[in-house]
Amino acid sequence: MAEIHVAPTPELAAKIGRAPAHQPHPDWDINKRDIMYRAIWQKFSSHPDIEHVLLDTLDTEIVEDSPVDYFWGCGIDRSGQNQLGKILMQVRTDLTFQ
Repeated sequence: MAEIHVAPTPELAAKIGRAPAHQPHPDWDINKRDIMYRAIWQKFSSHPDIEHVLLDTLDTEIVEDSPVDYFWGCGIDRSGQNQLGKILMQVRTDLTFQ
């Protein structure tokens, strides 16, 4: 984790984290949605400029248009779970009523 933490760019941090030598925590699949929610909440609640961008989407459906990710995104055939889009919409709702 220390190597990821000091990576100079988000892209490099992601590359390090995805390396085969770095195995995810055994509970990752159970906790990843909650962890992502907390990260997204922190990001948008801490930065008013992007908070307003998110809130300006009103009730529009948000889709993570990833052709390769069927959990966080919609996948190439749009049959994915779109968990990131769902989290963004939940954070939007929660910010509206905070």
